[in-house]
Amino acid sequence: MIIQCDFDGTIIRNNLSVLIREKYACGDWQRIDSDYLHGHITVEQSNKLQFALIKEPKERLQAFVRQHIELRPGFVEFVRYCQESAIPFVIVSSGLDFYIEPVLVEIGMPDLELHCGQTSFSRDGIDVSYYDPEGNIINQGFKKKYLTWLKKRGKNIIYLGDGLSDLEAASQADHVFATGHLLDLLDTQSIACSAFSDFFDLVRQIRLL
Repeated sequence: MIIQCDFDGTIIRNNLSVLIREKYACGDWQRIDSDYLHGHITVEQSNKLQFALIKEPKERLQAFVRQHIELRPGFVEFVRYCQESAIPFVIVSSGLDFYIEPVLVEIGMPDLELHCGQTSFSRDGIDVSYYDPEGNIINQGFKKKYLTWLKKRGKNIIYLGDGLSDLEAASQADHVFATGHLLDLLDTQSIACSAFSDFFDLVRQIRLL
């Protein structure tokens, strides 16, 4: 068993990616986001286009991030439960390294296994790249590719997520725990899942599996 977990809206209750774009993007990032939500582009392409509109230095963005962390209750205890039970816990997020890593440091868990978008900063904006487990640059299916890779390590995958970017991977998992919009998306496609509210709730449910 391996647990694959989303970040924005799942580990944290809010969405740091959206907050950063709302405050700092110079341009019509909402139109790009709409193209993604309507299926015209992938989440990977969307993030690449939207974060190119942000010209701020990394340090300023990370200071902003540290002020807006809303950790979902029970996360630290949940990770400890996984470690004590020898259940690998892996964060796979279409979010970006420059804001996820400072959050993990802030909550005292910098060494959690993390796979996410990679960034480089310049005056022309933030450049975003996604790599599959073999190191190839990809523009779609990031979470699903990592789920397939993790299945080779642990066979059964428990998936934790909250939104549209989780749907494809969640549909391939052995068991899904969902919150937020993902609950409605899975219901629409008749994909079985269990709802959760916080990580204390998840511990109780996973013990029953």
